[in-house]
Amino acid sequence: MSETNAFYLRVIATDKTFYKGYAKDLIIQTLDGELSFLAHHEECIVALSPGELDIQKDDGSWIHVVAGYGSMTFANNRAVVLVDTCETEEELDARRAEEALERARERLRQKQSLREYRMTQAAMARALSRLKFKGKELH
Repeated sequence: MSETNAFYLRVIATDKTFYKGYAKDLIIQTLDGELSFLAHHEECIVALSPGELDIQKDDGSWIHVVAGYGSMTFANNRAVVLVDTCETEEELDARRAEEALERARERLRQKQSLREYRMTQAAMARALSRLKFKGKELH
């Protein structure tokens, strides 16, 4: 692999190292929208929001996953993505995501502390990103 058009990438979830190797492109979801990273990107630290994470491997093929909240650093042509969850389409269970979404909606209707409210919002965001990734129609 030519060092001029790729960078070293590690994607680490709380339960596994999802990806370790060279990549040509990384597309992530941030609090401000979607960002793409190519080789020799400027140094940065970014907060990730739940949504799709796309990796173009050095052979040109793509890996598409849904990731939860996390952060990413890019420095010295190396990227490290730390997320709470990282799941492929095969690992996702749409029925379970729909049930989690309904539970979160029900909790939002109840009186909660600010901490509980934020946790409910995070659960709802994860469920919605999983359902969007699976291509389900949302109500």
